[in-house]
Amino acid sequence: MMDLQTMRVFLKIAEYENLSRASEELHIAQPHLTRLLKAIEKDVGISLFTREKKRLHITREGIYLAHQCREMLSLEEETRNRLLEMSQGTAGRIYLGAIESAGTVFLPDWIEGFQKRYPLVRYYIWTANSEDVVERLRHHLIDLALIRTKFDNERFEGLSIEQERWVALISRDHPLARKKEKLSLEELSRESLIIPTTRSREIRKWFGDAGLSANIFCEFSPLMNALVMAERNLGIAILPESAIVHFRRHPVVVRQLQKEVVSEVSLIWRKDDTLSGAEQKFVEYIREAKANDENKISETNN
Repeated sequence: MMDLQTMRVFLKIAEYENLSRASEELHIAQPHLTRLLKAIEKDVGISLFTREKKRLHITREGIYLAHQCREMLSLEEETRNRLLEMSQGTAGRIYLGAIESAGTVFLPDWIEGFQKRYPLVRYYIWTANSEDVVERLRHHLIDLALIRTKFDNERFEGLSIEQERWVALISRDHPLARKKEKLSLEELSRESLIIPTTRSREIRKWFGDAGLSANIFCEFSPLMNALVMAERNLGIAILPESAIVHFRRHPVVVRQLQKEVVSEVSLIWRKDDTLSGAEQKFVEYIREAKANDENKISETNN
């Protein structure tokens, strides 16, 4: 089959459908280019162009081959770039998946700081719930994942980012909105609840362990569904605390829960794969930023 350079030559012939123009563009003598095209057709065993005087017309098979050549050349370029990124880490791409709530809290600060050090890095971010983000990581569609769930330590490595509390999101018109204290599970058991689909089992267990029943009115994804329904006083939404950054300008109030429940936000990546240089440096930057934040908290407490 064709090597990479021959693929580039073939694509240029396919682009112009004219050997003379392709010859000028490639700086290859036309007789040699003609022989090369015949060799390609002999190699694949089929005519890739029909001839009409001095003009070529690419066939259906030629169009397909051109598509495949572009795919292979793109993969070759991507491989070269990836190797360069792995060796240097000063440029390249970061493929990152994130849960909706924590992603909007942590990513802007991380990327802003990291971009000052490595302005040539580019970012590809995909947002979904934790299960979908982990699945995308497992299938090599992203390389880093910011999640809020326990992860498989056999398959992934991780960095703990933060433990956050769960809170209740309530319409300003709801009677409990006037209560300043934390809300008990008993109080919430008497209300229609709006909860994240992926945490349904966990939240139902809170109530079950307390001998209560949770009245689940709605399970949601994404976050805006919870906001709209809580805002209209259709129920009380149970959310991780980081989610409230989305709701500050809306007619809702946030109340903490008496039950001390937390969820852990983690950044994870595959154990069986090597991060690019840019991604490795991104993880190192987050470790550094986390350590600096912990030192500041420690100094304030002392």
